[in-house]
Amino acid sequence: MREFLSQNSVDYEERNIAKEPRWRASLQALTGEAVVPVLLVGGKQVIGLDEHRMAEALGLDHVERESNRDGLAAPPELAALPNQSDDPTSAALTHFVRRLQREMEYNAAKEGAPYRDGQHDGMRFARDTILRILTGTYEPEEMVIERDKP
Repeated sequence: MREFLSQNSVDYEERNIAKEPRWRASLQALTGEAVVPVLLVGGKQVIGLDEHRMAEALGLDHVERESNRDGLAAPPELAALPNQSDDPTSAALTHFVRRLQREMEYNAAKEGAPYRDGQHDGMRFARDTILRILTGTYEPEEMVIERDKP
């Protein structure tokens, strides 16, 4: 989403709910859920990376589009993880999250394509979730389609 907004010269305020609990709470209060990315414009909400709906909400007639490579850089939490752990589960998760980062970087070096952007989104989601588990900041939540079901 950052890339889309920047490419189209839209000023915005970025709020990373994984790093700031008050922003997560604010998003949940505003939208009723903690699903990202979310674009909020004058009372309109666009959830997800739907460029057509984002352009409509922003009132853009012409949209610049490029491949999504946002968020591929290793976050500081990854470098801060210990190299060894006595707990086998933590050790395995640490190894896996580092491998995910390497896979993301390798994949990003290939040519751009919409399906690759989807892969990046999935790997980012997994990487960031595992980092939250390892750093003790993970908060369990249901998928949007699973909420309020018996």
